[in-house]
Parts: sequence; structure tokens; C-alpha cells
Amino acid sequence: MKEIKTAWHLWWGWNPEKIENWLEKMEKKGWNLFNVDFNYIRFKFEKGESRKIRYCVDYQINVHNNYFELFKEDSWELVGDKAAPWYIWRKTYENEKPNIYTDTKSLIERNNRLLKTVVIIIPTQLAPLYLAFDNSSGKIELSLAIFSFIMLIFFGYVIVQLYQYNKKLEQNEIFN
Repeated sequence: MKEIKTAWHLWWGWNPEKIENWLEKMEKKGWNLFNVDFNYIRFKFEKGESRKIRYCVDYQINVHNNYFELFKEDSWELVGDKAAPWYIWRKTYENEKPNIYTDTKSLIERNNRLLKTVVIIIPTQLAPLYLAFDNSSGKIELSLAIFSFIMLIFFGYVIVQLYQYNKKLEQNEIFN
């Protein structure tokens, strides 16, 4: 009987290296990833051999078939479902660690795609706040307003994190 391990691991779009590194460490320990679900926070592993596998996270809003073909041609394997804007790719390697992004500009563009999505969501959180300040608002509207306020704070935090990460990329020029 095969040994299976399920791990819940939260990760943030502005810092995908943490999840990439964690998955790579699990592979080195012999925990081979075979399934990802629940919005990419539940990971299922099977005990096996230690493997040198590079994991890379990508965020794409509009993908075409050639997106998947390019990765397939370069021996990358998609982990999880194709239905989300987040894509986790993996590739076995021997010596040099492969990467899906080979320049700073591409990483910044990925972060900017996520940033645009967050900015588009923000106005949806403003309507409940407006309703709460209406004189006829009740407990439900007030609860929605509190939730919306918390979400606005969170989205503001995400924007700041993405902005700071892009600045760090620009200053360090990681790949140049």
C-alpha cells in the first residue's frame, strides 16, 4: 500500500518562490506531488524516490493552446487543473535549475497581470460600504460592509506587496 500525505499550504501570489521552494523540498524528501486542488492550497503527495524537480508558478488570465504547447515542447508538466489563472509547472532536471521566466521583465509582467486583477476587484467591495452608510441599513448590510472593509485592506496589502516585489525585481535585476 502506498503512503499518501495531504498538506494544506497557503501561499501568496506576490511571493510564489515560497511555494515553489516548498514543493521542491518535498520532492527531495521523496514526497512526490500527484494532485493539487482547493484553489491550489491542498497538495497530495505519494511517498517515492527523491527527485530533482523544479516547480514554477505562473499567473495567466487569457491563455491560448500555444501557451500549453510551448511548455510541453520544453518538457514542462502542468500540475493541477487548467481551469484557474494560476498554473503550477514542473520539470525534472539534473544540473542547472530550469526556470519558466528567464528575465526580470517577464516576472514583472506576471505580477502586473495579478495587480490588474486585484484592481478590477476593488470596486466590487465599495458597494456594500456605501449601503452601510445609508440610513436604512440593517445588520446584514453592516456585516457586508465590515467584510468589504476587511477585503479592501487585504487587497491594499496585496497591491503594496506586488508593487514592492516589482521594485525589488527592478533594483536587483535578478536574471541580468
